[in-house]
Amino acid sequence: MSDPIKYNSSNKYYASEILLHDGWQQDKTLTVKNGEITQISDGKEPDAERIRGPVIPGMVNLHSHAFQKAFVGLTEFQANKDDSFWSWRDSMYRLLQCLTPEDMNTIAKYVYQEMLLQGYTSCAEFHYLHHQPNGKAYDDPAINSKMVIDAAQSVGIALCHCPVFYHYSGFGEQPATDGQRPFLHSVSQFQQLLEQLQQYVSPDSSNKSSSNKNSSNTDLQKNSSLITLGIAPHSLRAVSKAQMDELVTWWQGKGPVHIHIAEQLKEVSDSLEFYGQRPVEWLLNNQPVDHHWCLVHATHLTSDETRAMARSRAIAGICPQTEANLGDGIFNADEYFQHKGQFGIGSDSHIAISPWQELRMFEYSQRLKHHRRNFLCNDDLPHVGRFLWQSAAKQGANVINRNTGELAVGKKADWVVLDQSIAELNSVSGDFLLDAAIFAANENPVKDVMVNGQWRVQNRQLISPDNNKQNYLAFLKQKVNRL
Repeated sequence: MSDPIKYNSSNKYYASEILLHDGWQQDKTLTVKNGEITQISDGKEPDAERIRGPVIPGMVNLHSHAFQKAFVGLTEFQANKDDSFWSWRDSMYRLLQCLTPEDMNTIAKYVYQEMLLQGYTSCAEFHYLHHQPNGKAYDDPAINSKMVIDAAQSVGIALCHCPVFYHYSGFGEQPATDGQRPFLHSVSQFQQLLEQLQQYVSPDSSNKSSSNKNSSNTDLQKNSSLITLGIAPHSLRAVSKAQMDELVTWWQGKGPVHIHIAEQLKEVSDSLEFYGQRPVEWLLNNQPVDHHWCLVHATHLTSDETRAMARSRAIAGICPQTEANLGDGIFNADEYFQHKGQFGIGSDSHIAISPWQELRMFEYSQRLKHHRRNFLCNDDLPHVGRFLWQSAAKQGANVINRNTGELAVGKKADWVVLDQSIAELNSVSGDFLLDAAIFAANENPVKDVMVNGQWRVQNRQLISPDNNKQNYLAFLKQKVNRL
């Protein structure tokens, strides 16, 4: 069993084994001030608190649709012979008809608690449920976004909130369907939403007010350093070229840009028919894609697209569990990494909330495709576990507007403590720890989690447990189980 003793309040922490930005080190003291690592020194300083296990950087979840957690497991039957992403999407649209802003808060809070327990310390929320089921705006047009932000703040996970711009149902500016009405904005409405959210999360805002009765103005001020903003043009099929141009120009320099791209073969064929180019090809030719962009999925790439995307320094947002669940396909990782492409991972539809399972699936999909083992690594990092964890954490941090992803002076104090009471981790060290945690352990290997210099999980338990799980279960019983 885990040690029941909890950590004391401290600003110095001693780690006997820790994965720093330049590799595994022993006997280090980390000094933390205002949520940031300000010093790393050799040995144990007298006033440093001992961390009870190996320390690794916290993981970035760079793609989340929190509300989709509410119907996981409810689409695992054959509705027709051609079941695909598109039939799954119809089920998702039905869920939207029953969700209220309060439900959004309950679901998001439950999802973010699960993330913390599994070792995610930051999340990018690709948020596109804005309005009432009939498409009418709420009295407060930003209420659903505020509910999600409040959920993250109350849990203590860092959040890059990325409201989605959605306007059309398909290439060629096809009118949106009834099921898409809760998503829709004009460009000016979307810009007003972002301006309202910037005021809401800004620590120097004078008129900030909470939409969540469980949150207070003090709570928002205290946690404002955990919240950043990005934008998310949903996809090339949902946004016109003119709208994309206007949004990207307006947002330039303010934060990251996330977009679904080339997830489905139908999307590729429709893009070829309308634009005469494949989705990633068109995007790279028509937008200033760089390291501030997250191209989510990018499943179906030619060799030319793969090389060009790697050169752009964009981050590939790989969501292996969701991509497998939806039958999307397998990312072209071999060629992408050969050209120094960067990536991160996301739990997307939350069919699984576990970076360990995401990374395992990512590697195993490549083994199945290429018929060999130990695929995602390189000469400098031959251990697959460390290559995957360190790369996904560091590179994923590029598109959440947060100085995290590795443990070094000047970086956020976001870290995970591994539980060596688990048999598979008990007698290993160094690079073998992450190999075992990802590919061998059959239970969650996370013992403790720190975010922004504050313990959020200790001894496998949330620091601030509440009744939200009961609220979530009541919501499922009342609404979702009747769909």
